[in-house]
Amino acid sequence: MATTTPNYGWAVPTSTDLVKDGATAIETLGDAIDASMNTALGTKKAGMVLLNTTSFSAVASQSINDVFSTTYDNYKLHFIGTTSTENTINLRMRVAGADNSTSNYYFQRTISKDGNNVTGSEALATTSWAGFNTNTTNSIIEVEMFSPFLATATTFLGRYEKVETLATVHETATLSGIHNVASSFTGVTYTVGGGTMSGTISVYAYNK
Repeated sequence: MATTTPNYGWAVPTSTDLVKDGATAIETLGDAIDASMNTALGTKKAGMVLLNTTSFSAVASQSINDVFSTTYDNYKLHFIGTTSTENTINLRMRVAGADNSTSNYYFQRTISKDGNNVTGSEALATTSWAGFNTNTTNSIIEVEMFSPFLATATTFLGRYEKVETLATVHETATLSGIHNVASSFTGVTYTVGGGTMSGTISVYAYNK
């Protein structure tokens, strides 16, 4: 095996190698790849795993089922899309195919608009985590969710970016909240306050 790969220098067989050396060549290459991946990642596993991506169009709500489990503790959720009118997207936890609509959702929000106006708000005992503002142009929502499957209080940190006029007017906010009942959840539902929404939701898990 006189040939090596250009980036990592892995030894690979050439067309002139003997067939009988094939098993040894494969073992050598596999060991080299394994060692390089472990060095690059610092672990035997990737730090983040994509669990689900769901696309939707013109819906009032979108549920993502069976993404939270005992395999992982913490998750990242991405929403990229638009709403038919300027509105608010809300999140509810769910389990066994049903939303949890009890008044146990608490959250705080700080908004900055056009880089100048800053406002804060707090909501107590609501039936969902609300306050992710969206519009018809472009909206991004990122949520870090902690311990949704564990039988403990689920907490989150979130932020959104709402572009109203490209390059001139936009709104951003940070949010945090808790579902203060020690329940185990397996999924989440996104709902829009009015009209419909379109886009994609991706759910990632952090490896332990």
